[in-house]
Amino acid sequence: MAEFSVKFVSQKISKIRWKTQYGTRLAPSTTFVTGSWGEYQNRICMWKLEDKVGPQDEDGGMDMEMTLEHEPQKVFEMSHPADIFDIQYVSTEMFAVASADGNLSLMKHQPKTQTISPVYSWQELHHLSSGVPMPCTCIAARGDDWIASGGEDGSLAVVEIGQKEPRHILEKVDSCSINALAFLKQSEIITVNSFGQLKTYDLRQESKKPAQFFSVTESHTPLLCLDKHPGQAHIVATGGEDGMLTIWDLRQDKFPMTLLEAHTGPMWEVKFHPHNPLHLFTCSNDGSLWHWDGSSFSAPASYGHGKVKGGANSDPGSNSPWLTLETSRHKLDIASLLPNKSLPVNSLDIESDTLLCGTDSETIYSIKLPMLS
Repeated sequence: MAEFSVKFVSQKISKIRWKTQYGTRLAPSTTFVTGSWGEYQNRICMWKLEDKVGPQDEDGGMDMEMTLEHEPQKVFEMSHPADIFDIQYVSTEMFAVASADGNLSLMKHQPKTQTISPVYSWQELHHLSSGVPMPCTCIAARGDDWIASGGEDGSLAVVEIGQKEPRHILEKVDSCSINALAFLKQSEIITVNSFGQLKTYDLRQESKKPAQFFSVTESHTPLLCLDKHPGQAHIVATGGEDGMLTIWDLRQDKFPMTLLEAHTGPMWEVKFHPHNPLHLFTCSNDGSLWHWDGSSFSAPASYGHGKVKGGANSDPGSNSPWLTLETSRHKLDIASLLPNKSLPVNSLDIESDTLLCGTDSETIYSIKLPMLS
């Protein structure tokens, strides 16, 4: 059983993100930020999480009765005028915030004072034709220069750090909300929307038409989250309002997806482990947090909480087991990481062997995963 700690924080957590560490020789990050929603005064908070080593015995070994303590401690907080929909790091010291007032804000860590300060805000990037602002629902960073945002107005915007005017505005590319996005390549963006569609856009083209267009089912169940494989950009995981996990192979035209029955409520976030993508994590409105372990796919089929429902066109030459989910021959272990279900688990992030998640029960869980140590 993974070790975990629970921190009550007196705010509903909408997003939680580890502070980015660049460079393979750097120690794992111990700093993360959170954003809240549904509060009279929403907040952005910075936290530190450091393991405390227990007492040693007379022989210099660890006390067998030691309990590992890794409860996060709040370092700084600042108010925010609207619900926070997304947070993404742009560099080691800067992160972007998307909020319900349609604004995209850039924040910076101040290491000497252990504070956060605003750098710039692009006001009302998303709005109706009447000018009424609409929520900026999701953001993605391309290194430390571009930030892309999607909104409930169905529009895409790309801003360049240091420039006031947006670099690209693709208005009304969707007739519904864009719920998540990511940069596939330097000038390519992938999105999912509330009509159950996955689309890719090439920013080098003037047309608003997507370069690729897929739909999971004819029922048009909304897709709410996505993450791309850290080593193979053609592999994308998405989560739906029906709790379904879908794995996509963007190189395939006819049958690009594998559907896996998962949570009993909407899936709010899905993430591959950034350095070990055989492991994938999901959280849901049903109060659950799951670890999908694909490290033993060569074993006979065995499904924990989830059941594989459909199959993608697998690529025999691929070295990723996510593209070879032949249900009769492979094993997918799925484990629940929380001791019991709570109110919705809205967000998760993972750094090395420590996973964080934030909930509507005003708690932050930090979970040690020994299999990733």
